[in-house]
Amino acid sequence: MALIHTPAGAVFSARPLAAALDEARSYTLVRDPDLQIFRLVLQAGQSLHTHQVPERMVIQCIEGRFLFETMGRQLAMAPGDVCHIAVGEPHAVHAQEAASALVLLFAPHPTPTPTENPR
Repeated sequence: MALIHTPAGAVFSARPLAAALDEARSYTLVRDPDLQIFRLVLQAGQSLHTHQVPERMVIQCIEGRFLFETMGRQLAMAPGDVCHIAVGEPHAVHAQEAASALVLLFAPHPTPTPTENPR
């Protein structure tokens, strides 16, 4: 069965999961050709090992605490904290306690090709 994602112009919740956090799993909210938004859920001690994505990324901590490793640094993230990284930047996430985050992936815009001036 295909997952139903939030259509453009619709509202979805990015509130803390609170008591439901312990049983929650990561899930995609929006999937379009140039945009993906998902809620990342990690339990205390869980990690996403170093990886890269071909999109520009924004991560916002919604609840809990985690370390976001990128660009040679460990960033301690708490509710409300936001970080963005460039296309292809290696990163990892380590949950210090049960946590959820909103992750936005933006497809890079193609580099415009120079146009010739008409004569």
